[in-house]
Amino acid sequence: MKRVIRYSSFILALGIMFSACYYMSYRSALGKLRRMESRQDMDALFDEQMKLAERMFRNLTGKMEEEKSRGEDIPVQALATPTPDPLGEEEDAVAAGQIAPERVSATTRIIAETFDTVTGKFSTREIMPDSAMIGMTRDELTDYLAQELVNMPDSERDQGLILNELITFSKDRIIVRKTYDSNRIDFLYYVAVKNGEVVVYHNDRNTVYEFTGISALLLSEEERLALLEGIRIRTQEELFSLLESYSS
Repeated sequence: MKRVIRYSSFILALGIMFSACYYMSYRSALGKLRRMESRQDMDALFDEQMKLAERMFRNLTGKMEEEKSRGEDIPVQALATPTPDPLGEEEDAVAAGQIAPERVSATTRIIAETFDTVTGKFSTREIMPDSAMIGMTRDELTDYLAQELVNMPDSERDQGLILNELITFSKDRIIVRKTYDSNRIDFLYYVAVKNGEVVVYHNDRNTVYEFTGISALLLSEEERLALLEGIRIRTQEELFSLLESYSS
């Protein structure tokens, strides 16, 4: 009986040892398998990183080659310094992106407008460009008109000129406007001598109001001198009185 127990115990112990060895062997094999799988994963990840780096490198070098080829396509003439004209002729150069200013030419239409702020009278007429205006830009013409206003002739001042301005400007058509204030006119008639005859003008000194038929030779020297300078008459009554004195 004791032998059977010993023998059974020996068999049981042997089975336990075998099972333990088998279990240890299984765990070791499982660990090696996991380590191999992990290494394979790492190797696969490394391969993917290498492939990505290669693609980035190829893209970079490809762009560099493309930029280089573009740079080589630029003609040498475009980089060359322009040589001066051998004849020494100067030409107007306009920088890229800039537009040359328009200028007055001999063919530019000049529309002259006049306006009276008191009577509301408005008129227009076309005139030829003044020789001084030829070649002027918009700003230069504006300054020119302003200077004309400062140095206006007596005939314009007598009509009450208060503004001389540029309305529109282009190389084809220009509009200038003179504005008058008739309240500033201090006389209505202007008496002078023309071709030896006493002539009455309106206050613009150009428009004839009346040819009197009175010869300046029949007047006194003092009267003739006054007519040579021009006599300003404020009212119609003063005009009639003056002409009557010449006739008496």
